[in-house]
Amino acid sequence: MLPLIVASLAVMLAWTFVAARLARWHISGPLAMVAGGVVAGLAGGTGFAERLDTHIAERIVELVLAVLLFVDATVIRDGFLAGERGAVGRLLFIALPLMVAAAFGAGLPLLPTPSWAVVFVIACVVLPLDFATAPHLLKDRDLPLWVRHVLAVESGYNDGLFSPAFAFAILLIGESGHGGSPEDAVQQAFPAAAYAVLVGVGFGTVTGAVLRRSERARWSNAESVGVAALLLPVVTYSIALSVGGNGFVAAFLAGIAYKRARIGFRGERSPLPEAEFANVEALGTVASLIVWFVFGAVAVLVFEVGVPGSVILYSVLVLTVVRLVPVYVAMLGTGATFVDRTLLGLVGPRGTTSIVFGLLAYNATRDEDADLTLATMTIVLLGSLVLHGVAVPWAAQRLRAAQGGAPSEVSATAADEPAAP
Repeated sequence: MLPLIVASLAVMLAWTFVAARLARWHISGPLAMVAGGVVAGLAGGTGFAERLDTHIAERIVELVLAVLLFVDATVIRDGFLAGERGAVGRLLFIALPLMVAAAFGAGLPLLPTPSWAVVFVIACVVLPLDFATAPHLLKDRDLPLWVRHVLAVESGYNDGLFSPAFAFAILLIGESGHGGSPEDAVQQAFPAAAYAVLVGVGFGTVTGAVLRRSERARWSNAESVGVAALLLPVVTYSIALSVGGNGFVAAFLAGIAYKRARIGFRGERSPLPEAEFANVEALGTVASLIVWFVFGAVAVLVFEVGVPGSVILYSVLVLTVVRLVPVYVAMLGTGATFVDRTLLGLVGPRGTTSIVFGLLAYNATRDEDADLTLATMTIVLLGSLVLHGVAVPWAAQRLRAAQGGAPSEVSATAADEPAAP
């Protein structure tokens, strides 16, 4: 993996020279890294798969996810769920479980594997949201402002909620790599989750509270606080792992607890300066770009092996009805319009978290199931690039034109109110 990481850093450095120019052509950093990864995959030969399936690679990928989850937990502004508790709560706690059930149900007949545990793992791999490859969607004025806000908040918590589900799915696979006992998985999952909660919430709360007091006493400054925010996910991940907990779940919980403790527990609402998280966000960006470079190399490997037609059909369903229908169900009884519900269902780009989950699942599965996991992840992500990079912006523009040029600006309050009879 080391040569691959060095190559990704070189490509990343080259991207920084032309990032603004590429952005004008709607070519984001992840897309540029994918192109570099494809070149590396073509030049890497047949040994790339063996380098992916190593203990060191697994730990690197887990640490990357820990940093990304911590960033997701800290970037949400304006309090918990950013004032969109009704809409986002429906998406996270009603639509999301329905999506997992739908992806699992669709995968059982379509995915060529006899293991239901592998199907469940793949469902957890292909569903998390990530706007890394389609950041323009959150700024697209053809999309209603409320829709963009809700999607931004949902994506911030979506992968954090998927992480324990994915960790449990990996335990279900068992040591055989194809499927273990659900009872054994549950027995392993509870201690890992408990340690993750204790370490994540504990370290996040203590670090945030201590920094808050030391800052008031002028014992620390903005620079040292920024370093603390950078170190917290790495330290939390490492300690959680050492005691048998889930490291990346602990890092996500640490981010939530840290932010709450830094703001205060007595109703204080002073926002934290964005510069405080600049270091960790920069680390998250670098880690994410490395992951996209690896994805480009993985895509070459996948197409060399071949992709079954049933996997392509499954990927199309995952990107459309598997998210769209649960969103419709979750938003029943609200004041959101049919167009808003449709956009909430269609605007669901996949990205970095899916790649990380896919690579971890590849290491956990065996033989044909490992190839199937990579293939499904790759097709879903490539399909997302087309759907959310081209089709959805075009459709949103047409919808706005059909509505007379004015997107519906549904407020958070209106969306939570029951629909008029």
